[in-house]
Amino acid sequence: MTFYVNLVLNGFFKGKYEYIVLDHPRIFAIVFAIIVLFLSILRTSTLVYGAVSIEDLPIILLISAPIGIVEGYGIYLTIARTLSRSMSMRGLAYIYGIFFIAAVMEVGFINLLIWVTAG
Repeated sequence: MTFYVNLVLNGFFKGKYEYIVLDHPRIFAIVFAIIVLFLSILRTSTLVYGAVSIEDLPIILLISAPIGIVEGYGIYLTIARTLSRSMSMRGLAYIYGIFFIAAVMEVGFINLLIWVTAG
């Protein structure tokens, strides 16, 4: 994202649409976070079942909602602060902490699903 911001600000692109993402960072961050979360949930269900099970997807979505909220908030903060050019070292450490908490939660969730399906 920082690379894209620098390209746009240095005038590398000559079109009229490259500033849309920089002018509306919150909307872009929300859409991007939703896409990444959806792919993460599909990946998790693939790890547990070996394939995406449409019947079990609602329960996986329900159980993984807390992880999704934490990950989504981290992704949103990262993209919004990067595109609005307000990222600081303290903010970056805060975002890394959010992703660490989400990673610990996700590992626990995957192990719980494996334990439930194996037992």
